[in-house]
Amino acid sequence: MTLFASLCIGLALLYAMTIVLFLIGLRQKHQPVNSTQPPVTVVVAARNEEKNLGTLLGDLCSQSWPRERLQIIVVDDGSTDRTAEIIRAFAQKNTHIMPITIDQAPPGFSPKKYALQCAVERASGEIILATDADCRVGRDWVRGMVGHFLPDVGFVIGFSQYGRRGERQNLIERLQAFDFIPLMGVAEGSCNLGFPLSASGQNLAYRRDAFLAVDGYKRVASRVSGDDVLLLQLIRKHTAYRAVFAANPEAFASSAPQATLRQFINQRKRWASNGSFQLFLNLPFFGFLLMVHAYTSALFVGVPLSLLLNQQVAVFLAALASKAFFEGLIAWISARRFQRQDLLICFPLWFLLQIPYVALVGLLGTFGNFSWKERKHSATL
Repeated sequence: MTLFASLCIGLALLYAMTIVLFLIGLRQKHQPVNSTQPPVTVVVAARNEEKNLGTLLGDLCSQSWPRERLQIIVVDDGSTDRTAEIIRAFAQKNTHIMPITIDQAPPGFSPKKYALQCAVERASGEIILATDADCRVGRDWVRGMVGHFLPDVGFVIGFSQYGRRGERQNLIERLQAFDFIPLMGVAEGSCNLGFPLSASGQNLAYRRDAFLAVDGYKRVASRVSGDDVLLLQLIRKHTAYRAVFAANPEAFASSAPQATLRQFINQRKRWASNGSFQLFLNLPFFGFLLMVHAYTSALFVGVPLSLLLNQQVAVFLAALASKAFFEGLIAWISARRFQRQDLLICFPLWFLLQIPYVALVGLLGTFGNFSWKERKHSATL
């Protein structure tokens, strides 16, 4: 137990120093300063989204951006519901909407990545904005995101949240909403330090020439998930462009949380399936993910074991308290940054649940199976 306890304390110190770095990054803030109006293309991949797509398209058609400089490409990714019908109806009334239909992706190409690849290759815009079919964006979303594109910026990470402040949510939905806030804080903090780690496909933007310079998704075509973070890392690694984070409220997007705990776990397994692939794209990011999983797993095993054996109890409880303090700190600062202080009440329950959740989902996402859009996938492929 002594060696195990020493390992846990070492991981606690390393984790604390990493969180402090993210907090330093969060003290900086990138302001939109580009007032030009380049041609923009919004790309959306939709599969069986008849319940949500019409609302998103309504948001996109109401943008304050000049319509003659805005193109919207919506890809029907083999839907079996009314998704294609909804796209056609909007395209008939809005000439700047381009519908694309894909029945099947080529072998070795994940469906969503192929849908987005086709959309960007046919895009006329200099700047590509991407969001998901179940998201909501405000009237100034395009303007808020494009404003961050200085000449040396190739990728903009937008803030996204599950639900909006004031919306009614059950406990599972509210915990998801809170869980995403510190994740977005880490995304901004690392980005502001010049080492962007993550992004959300619910809200991101990039230069079309940066996308084409890395062959789009072709290098990561087989990865089921990661149309956001893998593209970010490809552009970061293989181009001279830098990434910035859009924390201005007009650039915010929101998405619907998963309805059940089972769907939530399935979603997070899909996200975690790309963790091991960061070994080839961003070694420090892979090291961070490995450290987080090792630290959380050590607490998951060590705290109850120390209590059971009555050995090194103070050491493991100190490591647990350190985790609570630094995660509470970044959650508080992130909630203030993104105007979601209403979610901070969820922290105590979230903290207790996320220890077994991180330990188990990390393993299941790396070695298990998950489903997505009625399609089953293996994390090892």
